[in-house]
Amino acid sequence: MPIEHINLRQRRAEARLRFDTQLAETLASRPDLTHAQIQKEFGISQKVIRRVQKQFRLVARRPGRKLAPASTL
Repeated sequence: MPIEHINLRQRRAEARLRFDTQLAETLASRPDLTHAQIQKEFGISQKVIRRVQKQFRLVARRPGRKLAPASTL
């Protein structure tokens, strides 16, 4: 019975791309979440967030509190 060859390097790259895509979608679609909240949810470091922002060309968020939209009267 032959043993199936598994390319671990390719599998790791595919898994990392899936994870990075999911993280990029979260970063782009949830500006209300802070980086600290995203780090805790995904179990990652600030370095990973910066890498994904660069990889997917996402605009860096402004640090600090988010201001509430001003009401127009």
